Amino acid sequence: MSSIKVLKGLIYSIRRGSNARLNHALIVIPGIESIKELQKFVGKKVVWKSRTGKLFVGRVKKVWNRKGDLLVIFRKGLPGQALGTEVEIIMEQNV
Repeated sequence: MSSIKVLKGLIYSIRRGSNARLNHALIVIPGIESIKELQKFVGKKVVWKSRTGKLFVGRVKKVWNRKGDLLVIFRKGLPGQALGTEVEIIMEQNV
């Protein structure tokens, strides 16, 4: 049996191009700054929901720097309105 735990994170940077919306984003999880703790999030699913209800799904690729950031690669590129908004990080725990 598994239970689902959802954590909140913030998008603070999106990789952008002049002609395309690229799918890389940096997120931070408030309260977690240890690199060892952040390693647990690698491979986890991340979901951002737009105001209209559209879901953008991605995965945590790696710990980005020593400040406690995570690199997330989404299936589709995020719009600029995603900056500063919340994402949900879905953690599954086997019980």
